[in-house]
Amino acid sequence: MRQEEEWFARAALLLQHHRPADAAQLAMHRLRQEPYDVQAHLTLTEALLRQRRLAEALEMSRTTIALAPEEPSAFFLLAQVQHLLSRYLAADEAIIQALRLRPDMVRYYALRSQILWFAGLYAAAIETAYAGLNLEPQHAGNLLWLGMGLNKLHDYTTADAVFTQLLVLAPSTAIVRLNVGSALLERQQAAAALPHLREALRLDPTLQVAHRLLQRATRDTRWWRRPVVWATAQKQEIQHHWRAPQLRSKLWAVCLVLCGLVLLLPLAGAWLLSAVLEWRHQQQERAPTPTDAWFYGGLLWGAVTIASAALLPSSLPLTWALVGGGLIFPLRNAWRRFREGDKRLPLGFMLLLSPGSCALYLLYGLLLNPDPATESRRFLAIFGLFLLIYQVFRPAKPYQQPEQA
Repeated sequence: MRQEEEWFARAALLLQHHRPADAAQLAMHRLRQEPYDVQAHLTLTEALLRQRRLAEALEMSRTTIALAPEEPSAFFLLAQVQHLLSRYLAADEAIIQALRLRPDMVRYYALRSQILWFAGLYAAAIETAYAGLNLEPQHAGNLLWLGMGLNKLHDYTTADAVFTQLLVLAPSTAIVRLNVGSALLERQQAAAALPHLREALRLDPTLQVAHRLLQRATRDTRWWRRPVVWATAQKQEIQHHWRAPQLRSKLWAVCLVLCGLVLLLPLAGAWLLSAVLEWRHQQQERAPTPTDAWFYGGLLWGAVTIASAALLPSSLPLTWALVGGGLIFPLRNAWRRFREGDKRLPLGFMLLLSPGSCALYLLYGLLLNPDPATESRRFLAIFGLFLLIYQVFRPAKPYQQPEQA
């Protein structure tokens, strides 16, 4: 009996110190000595689960259930494996069986609430979390999924109260910080989500999803993203409050929010472009000629640069190609003016090449976001905007030397 207690204590210590591979070897050694040791099967299943060897963990959990069909921990581990495999119905069946065997285990309620939340059954997840909290009112797992379910149902006041209580109970838990940050980001509160996501990464740098959410939150705090974030939040509110079938509600919400972008903005852009072209032709006091190709080409290059920053994957070759091609237009104009007698560098050209606002903005973004590919999008967007401004306001007439007296 003492030997059995010793090996189990060693295995539990290895799992506690995040050494699942060593715990798995210890459990397999025990199974070679005692092939029917249920605790060894459970330990090996949990070790495989923590190593994300899900196929092996699934087979081992089923073997354990066949060996000990009245062991609730076996069904609990099976539910975890099925949950990670995104088989939410099978996971729910397993955790219900575990709860039938041990209805007093609070963490079983937390796992079932989590499974129901991922399955999209938010009301059922809230009900299950409340059942667990009736047994232990300060249980962090049930509080977490209660708050996440309330957040999905747009009960933000109650969800924030639950999150506040949860952060008092478990302020240094990476998963808690990650989920609170994702919930705030989901309701388009990127500034409030940033500190939670940063803290989650500090506590556990291996959380890849935290990296992605932090990049999104950093992007959504930019001034140029605020209209999009606001529109997304309005769309979500419309979807939630519209008491119609989900698909119809979603389609109408998208139409209402994006109708301005789809219809009004192109019309406004066409009107603005026609006004700019008419103004330039009036300044030149002539009809458009083939020499205007450089003007139209600069406008097109600026628009392509902004569109590339928004739509194409970021890469340094693409960034340098678009910036280098865009600089051809102000360089040509500066050289033309220099040959015509203007020995000064044009102000528009200096503005376009000035590293001032671009560099400061890029530096600020790099401090918040370590991903240079993401920040190159910002640089390209600003450069394309500067190029459009320069092309519109550069001198329309050739430089004329003053007549000699």
